[in-house]
Amino acid sequence: MRQTELISSSDFLGPSLALLVVLVIFMICVWAIKLLQKQTVHDNDRLRIVSGLSLGMRERLVLVQAGKKQLILGVTPSRIDMLCVLEGDDCLQKITFESAPENSFAYKLKQVMKGKNHA
Repeated sequence: MRQTELISSSDFLGPSLALLVVLVIFMICVWAIKLLQKQTVHDNDRLRIVSGLSLGMRERLVLVQAGKKQLILGVTPSRIDMLCVLEGDDCLQKITFESAPENSFAYKLKQVMKGKNHA
């Protein structure tokens, strides 16, 4: 004789509650990680990467602002070398669309994007 077993809603209650508990614990962990990351934010005025240039598959030149000095670094997978230190008037400025000279590519691109192509 074969007995037919029916699945009732109480059979789903246990696994559903367990899944809900796991999801709540996961969300609490995500919230805690975000909270800890906000507390470890560093002061970006002291040290920041101004620009970078790829020289090959694994080599880069990086311009780093450290206070009032700028450092040009050569970065490879095995080492970082300081190539040059720039201070005062020697410091390089990152050209933005707003501060670009009128004869620069950035200025002309800005004008084309605005729809004022008078070149």
